[in-house]
Amino acid sequence: EVAAALTTSPSARLCLYGPPGPGKTQWACELAQRLSRPLLVRRASDLLDKYVGGTEARIRAAFEQAQTDGAILLIDEADSFLQARDGSGAHWETSMVNEMLTAMEAFDGIFVASTNLQDRLDAASARRFDFKVKFSPLDAAQARQLFRDLLDLLGLSNEGSQPPLAFDALVGATPGDFANVARQVRLAPSKRNPHSLFQLLRKELDFRQAPQGGGRRIGFV
Repeated sequence: EVAAALTTSPSARLCLYGPPGPGKTQWACELAQRLSRPLLVRRASDLLDKYVGGTEARIRAAFEQAQTDGAILLIDEADSFLQARDGSGAHWETSMVNEMLTAMEAFDGIFVASTNLQDRLDAASARRFDFKVKFSPLDAAQARQLFRDLLDLLGLSNEGSQPPLAFDALVGATPGDFANVARQVRLAPSKRNPHSLFQLLRKELDFRQAPQGGGRRIGFV
């Protein structure tokens, strides 16, 4: 609905948030294609500068280039530049956030910010976004459909598979997990069957959901 509205009113500030992998960046790419506009992507590594004032200059330049080119501007890892100012430990951090907010306010185009850490965003930035869109992991029905798409991509069929696959086990998976598995089977032809693909997806999901720092140790105890 948002994408359709932007075809007639191409000016908005959107915050796409959620865990890694559900398609935030891909949605921005699809939006650019639908609107026949270039997509200008800037990540933290593109904008952060070691010199005082350098990051602010790069932020301004990104918005100016998007305005000149008529491009949709996507800033990935936007939490790096819109972090809450009340916790800032240095003047340059506050200055960086102020510059981003000012540039957003003045930009007459489509600005998309994506983040995995929406709870770190400055309260003033949240008010400046027209829409805050959550990208969630897959439910069982979505996982089933995407699994069918993966089989079609690989020229495989799931008809009559025994035992039947329980897609409730893939709740919480993301399209990024499916993309990883599609790349894996290119290097492991023996895995090109429905049950092996399903197990690879389970491993991707289990790896992401494993506890950080509190899991089982490796080596001497």
